[in-house]
Amino acid sequence: MPRPATVERHVFLSTVPPSAGERRTAVLFATIASAVFLALAPFAKVKLGEAWAFIPIYQSALLVNDLITAIMLFAQFVILGSSALVVLAGGYLFAALMAVPHTMSFPRLFAPNGLIGAGPQTTAWLYIIWRSGFPIALIAYVMLRDGVPVRRPGLAVMVTCAAVALAVILAAMLTTWGHSVLPAVMIGDRYTSLLPIAISSVLVLNIAATLVLWRQPRHSALDVWLLVVMVTRLFDISLAALLNGGRFDLGFYAGRVFGLIAASIVLAVLLVETAALYARLARSFEVERHDRERELRELQAELIHVSRLTELGQMVSALAHEVNQPLTAVGSYVRGGLRLLRANELARADDALEKASDQVTRASQTIQRLRQFVKKDESEFGAEDIRETIEEAAALALLGAEGRRVRLDMDFAADTPLVFIDKVRVQQVLLNLIRNSVEAMQGCERRDLTIRAQAENGMVEISVSDTGPGLPQDVRERLFQPFVTTKVSGMGVGLSICRSIVEAQGGRLWLADRPGGGAEFHFTLPVAQTVSA
Repeated sequence: MPRPATVERHVFLSTVPPSAGERRTAVLFATIASAVFLALAPFAKVKLGEAWAFIPIYQSALLVNDLITAIMLFAQFVILGSSALVVLAGGYLFAALMAVPHTMSFPRLFAPNGLIGAGPQTTAWLYIIWRSGFPIALIAYVMLRDGVPVRRPGLAVMVTCAAVALAVILAAMLTTWGHSVLPAVMIGDRYTSLLPIAISSVLVLNIAATLVLWRQPRHSALDVWLLVVMVTRLFDISLAALLNGGRFDLGFYAGRVFGLIAASIVLAVLLVETAALYARLARSFEVERHDRERELRELQAELIHVSRLTELGQMVSALAHEVNQPLTAVGSYVRGGLRLLRANELARADDALEKASDQVTRASQTIQRLRQFVKKDESEFGAEDIRETIEEAAALALLGAEGRRVRLDMDFAADTPLVFIDKVRVQQVLLNLIRNSVEAMQGCERRDLTIRAQAENGMVEISVSDTGPGLPQDVRERLFQPFVTTKVSGMGVGLSICRSIVEAQGGRLWLADRPGGGAEFHFTLPVAQTVSA
């Protein structure tokens, strides 16, 4: 069962109320059409040349326009589940398919008496049935406006199409096999006195459908344009079959032009609506993409910040806990030693200071153990494709406006082996190095970032180089020490953590000179086969 969302019911032509602009446009269109009709009506019987090519061109255009309109209405029905829409779509499908037998039966177009076994009255009666089908569908559309939603829209579409096709076949059979019993409404290309009576009945049916739609208390935007369609169809029927005298006069041609316009109105509005929906969707997608990128950048920055704070917090917490006791003892021994020195008890003072020295050694050993602990990683190690690892990290690191301005060049040897690493931690190193390069090149005219990987002596060496300003010598000497940074708001622990991660993988990290200027960081990772052996 279709479950149309509230937002869907506020974007489709068949569900939204008409805007003031749409009402004005519809009224203006109907006014212009009325003025043209009134200007042409007195000359409807003026005989013109027999343009036989006009008929198949006109009929083909009707077929295409009505068929596309039907398809688009069927599509909205499948989404919304409105039984009224499927009936209206069926009306447009009937109007499209009826153009086929009407064209094939037209006398002297393809054969002297037309095709499909047509008789002299077949084409005219097909026209009468043709022009009666759509208003009947329109009345049903209005009656079913508040109907129960269809539970199986796909089945409803198939049933509707089958019913319309059957109706068209029956109409063709009635007007061909039974043409001999049909009242004569045509003599050659001229109308008999019976045709105005039959056409008047068709006009009454179309007027009734127009009034039924007009009297609805609530109009959708689609309803407004359907009213314009019905007004235009009334002008079509009046000029082409009531006010004129026969085929190939002014009314014959002008009426069919009105008919083509009527068949194009809803199609044009649906196409405009579809284009507008697509434009809104594209704008919404772009806004959402920018929001996602912004959120990802914020999350990325937050993760890096949290990672740094976590590492630093763990170190400070451990230091405070483990070093507190020996430092307290050192303080006690030193104070005791001072008192003993004042009392001139040199032997006992020497013993106190010796114990203080032991506690300092203990504190130093504690710091060394903590340094080894920080290097340890409980993550999963495994054989990884270094190319894939780098590409994933680069894609994340280059998100955002600054990243898009960087020209990335990746150079991987064809025979680069797998590496035995903790992929996530290595990507953290790559992320840090790449983002540092991007930030370093922000003010540079040339922004080239190069990442290379090659195997040598059981290790894979990765280099990340940029065309930034490089690093001052005083910074280079202390680069991997904690709290050393060239950034105004940086904490200076990123590269220190990166070196710890690389060393925990069994490799090393260093900075080298880049020819032409800029920074070039290198680090090595062990080949998977070497570790497994």
